[in-house]
Amino acid sequence: MAKHYNYAKLMEHNPTSYGKMTNSLGQEIEFFEHPTQGDMSFVICACHELEKAADSTFFETDDMEEVGGDYEPNFQDGKLFIGEFEA
Repeated sequence: MAKHYNYAKLMEHNPTSYGKMTNSLGQEIEFFEHPTQGDMSFVICACHELEKAADSTFFETDDMEEVGGDYEPNFQDGKLFIGEFEA
């Protein structure tokens, strides 16, 4: 299971953004570098509208950026899913 972050505390650390995408559910997902572990940690996916953030289990964003792709990130019931599987 992916680590979920306290959204407000994470944003207080001003993490570096890798970019954004809008998934097929209309959620804008922003990809962040971990604020203290950098690229030694998984890419963090955050949805500002839902105030949710969690580790993606990926070290790069390439596979996750394809809308409708097998690795598209989305939040459902407060949990991060990568494609159809819970991260």
